[in-house]
Amino acid sequence: MEFLRRNQLWLYFIITLVFAFSLAAVSLTTNNESITFFIPLSPSIIAIIITTVFNGWEGLREMFINLSKRFPLRWLAIALILFPILASFAILIYSFFGGPAFSTLSLNIGNLIGGSLLIPLGEEFGWHGFVLPRLLKKYSALTSSLILGVLWGFWHYAGHLLGVGVEGLHFVFLFIWILGITILMTWVFNHTKNIWIMILMHSAANATFNILPIGPSHVGRPTTFYIFIGLVWLLAFFVIFKFGPRTFVRKKTE
Repeated sequence: MEFLRRNQLWLYFIITLVFAFSLAAVSLTTNNESITFFIPLSPSIIAIIITTVFNGWEGLREMFINLSKRFPLRWLAIALILFPILASFAILIYSFFGGPAFSTLSLNIGNLIGGSLLIPLGEEFGWHGFVLPRLLKKYSALTSSLILGVLWGFWHYAGHLLGVGVEGLHFVFLFIWILGITILMTWVFNHTKNIWIMILMHSAANATFNILPIGPSHVGRPTTFYIFIGLVWLLAFFVIFKFGPRTFVRKKTE
């Protein structure tokens, strides 16, 4: 038991991945799509269970206290508009080189609510409420982001096997995008330490796909999404070099 307590992160990684891929396998072999509903909810649920078992109420209190931490309002604005703005620029850039003119998609309220609210709630207590704070105690912000990004990206492959994701896009490019946005989300998290901000930022990222035509299924080719990936990584490199890879937070001058 003490071994598991010391290795909660590894335990979380294993359980979360095994659970997601097991449900995906069962769904594919039985044609039962209903059970896949639990996959996007599992990161938060598993994190809460592991925290309760090994850290008790004090561990849960520490996790949930991050819901009420105060932060400068500019970070709320960054969390909500960063990904939609980058996606909009990607559409505009492509339009200058012969791509479709800027437009928006007709809203599907069900997809918008499910993808932009329920899924982030089901994931973020795991990724940024459980995993990231523990990684940051051991590693730099950049290393922590890359570890989390690889886990998060690989976890999405279970959904990809079920046909969930960016339609018409090779999974490798979605994986690269996830790594980039993980760096940007760590940057925002380290300035706010607030899980609600992570939920809202994740929601804004998902909503971008429901509002703006950046996927190959809407544009006819993946060029817009490639530009989107490039802009995400361009900003990620800016964060790394501007704020430093250790914390992604500018050092205060004496």
